[in-house]
Amino acid sequence: MDNLYKSSNYFVKYLHNKRLLKIINLIPKKKKLKILDAGCGEGHLLKMINHNQKKHSLYGVDITPIAVKSAKLRQPLATISNECLDSLSFSSNYFDIVICTEVIEHIPDYHKALNELQRVLKKDGLLIISFPNEPICILLRLLFFRKPFIKDHYNWFSPRKISKCIRSQYHKKVNLPFNLPWFISLINILVFKK
Repeated sequence: MDNLYKSSNYFVKYLHNKRLLKIINLIPKKKKLKILDAGCGEGHLLKMINHNQKKHSLYGVDITPIAVKSAKLRQPLATISNECLDSLSFSSNYFDIVICTEVIEHIPDYHKALNELQRVLKKDGLLIISFPNEPICILLRLLFFRKPFIKDHYNWFSPRKISKCIRSQYHKKVNLPFNLPWFISLINILVFKK
């Protein structure tokens, strides 16, 4: 993920940094919250949340040990662990906000992961999920002479498909980069309230 946030391609860098900023703006600013970054990678989002809103208790989990090590270095104040999203070690109703950004497309059995994310979310908590609009991304990769398919993207999603998997109430949607309709956007961010 480091390559996306520091890409020499201006548009790639802009899009992924804008995604993080949009997600941060969806976090309520009034009180101290427990926030989980599920699939935190190298900790970029955790670092930005801490930079913008220092009062929150931050947690991150990722399945890749090298990413967890980098995340701990990038955001040493967060509690970060090496875990699989389909069996989290946290108790039920633990977090005020659970964020899962650009992760679920990588999980073969995403239903189990989404159930776990909802389990650890408190009542009235927010679940924030982002995912790429894979058909549009494939088309753009082809146009720019890049490999069209990402080998570890097991699933393709639409807002409707994700909404059917979530037992919580649909709350808000943001489409990136320009808040166009979802079918011509590159990244979709959905917010659900438990």
